[in-house]
Amino acid sequence: MTRNTAVALAATIGLLAIATTAIACEFQFSYSDISAPLGTVGDVGVRVQKEHNNCTLPSMDDYQFAWENIQLLGETAWEEISPNLYEKWFQVSLSQIGDGYLMISKDCTKEGYEEAILPITVLEAAEEGIWHQAYEGAYPFAIPEVGTLESVLGEAIIMEGTLTIDHLAIELPIVPANFDGELGSVRLFFTKTSAEEIVPLLIASEGFFLRFDHLITDET
Repeated sequence: MTRNTAVALAATIGLLAIATTAIACEFQFSYSDISAPLGTVGDVGVRVQKEHNNCTLPSMDDYQFAWENIQLLGETAWEEISPNLYEKWFQVSLSQIGDGYLMISKDCTKEGYEEAILPITVLEAAEEGIWHQAYEGAYPFAIPEVGTLESVLGEAIIMEGTLTIDHLAIELPIVPANFDGELGSVRLFFTKTSAEEIVPLLIASEGFFLRFDHLITDET
């Protein structure tokens, strides 16, 4: 993933970066907050300025991320762009209507627990936007080369990670914590491999837009 990937989010929001400071580390997101329609995709950057040269966190992987109402479709590795200043980028998809966030946190022996939160508001889908395109039956992304593209529209239920719609029952690779029970009318896009294995690509319904295409690899 590059920083130029999917500029729709930046064009929609147009905000300047504002730092959120902590006690011993300074956390900085590339936006102060985000408010955009369901299905919007774009890049979000985060920086960590370490204040201690002898930091007790030996790896940048010790910094943890949590999120809600969004999906992380891809990410870069941490890069040290100047002494003790590290940067990382995520490709983010707004996946469920409501208030969400992206949070970075750390817990070290010198200063304890610290966090910073990027507030994210997912608005109703824009007219003629990517959600409507998908729900009406037109797959809005590049088609993975793993089999034939198919879709079905019907009443759906998720139980213990399995989506049942029409005559299909598909185990989903990602299921948000609050996705359980009846979902109402859902558009499901999927492929079938040469071995007749069903691979989900996207589900879209009132209030959510959940992608799986980023999980497909050459081994799928």
